[in-house]
Amino acid sequence: MLTTTFARRAALVAAATALAAAAISGTANASTSAPYIGDGYRNTTSGVRCVQAIINNWYESWGPGSPRIAEDGLWGPQTKQALVQYQEAFSVRPDGVVGPQTGYALLTSDAYDPNQGRNGRCYPYIPTPAGY
Repeated sequence: MLTTTFARRAALVAAATALAAAAISGTANASTSAPYIGDGYRNTTSGVRCVQAIINNWYESWGPGSPRIAEDGLWGPQTKQALVQYQEAFSVRPDGVVGPQTGYALLTSDAYDPNQGRNGRCYPYIPTPAGY
């Protein structure tokens, strides 16, 4: 009887551990729920830092001496100006706001950037259109 009780408790602990692991390692939140980023929006540090990192990666493709912006997670005039340059380069309306279209460009412009794509670090923090 004691081994049966122990076996049941062990099974319960194993099941609880498996559920907790599944919850922790679940899929990323859909970026269609990520808030817009820019002047007048409630900018998250993670979202702004992602925008800054992706733009800096894009700048690096220009070669040595290319400009960089601080990856501090703070929205400011330098980040906005860099975003407008990015929007112009990727034929997105240059409004200095990361909405779904700009978010899509940010997440799909470089397949080698680990921040980009559906499995990239930044996917949960950058807004995108439905279906991406």
